[in-house]
Amino acid sequence: MSDWKTARQVVDEAYAALFERGDLEGFLNDFDENSTLIEADSLPYGGTFRGKDTIRTAIQRVFGYWKDFAYTIENIVYGEEYVIAYGRFSATSVKSDRKLDIPLAEAWRVCEGRVAFVHPIYSDTKLALDVLG
Repeated sequence: MSDWKTARQVVDEAYAALFERGDLEGFLNDFDENSTLIEADSLPYGGTFRGKDTIRTAIQRVFGYWKDFAYTIENIVYGEEYVIAYGRFSATSVKSDRKLDIPLAEAWRVCEGRVAFVHPIYSDTKLALDVLG
């Protein structure tokens, strides 16, 4: 038996840090130089970001576009390394002050207690772009 946190524990702790406490550093606690964040290329903050520092900067960039974030998780399925969270993403555009509320899934892979990747899968990136203005 290892001393590593389970994949589900890592994801639960990350979500609690970001969405309950607004703690970006707590969210990034189990990320490292090998972690990857994949955001939809069609979004202005899209791309593939590797390493904890680069991911921190990418998330801060997302915060430059959206305020009043919420991710209401409706269901989580998980295995030894993979976690899929499904729910609703809501936020307000900083530029247009319009609100977005769409289904969102996030796929996570956690290896030996460290985040290998997280990939938000937006249900409607066109709507997100329209709301961003």
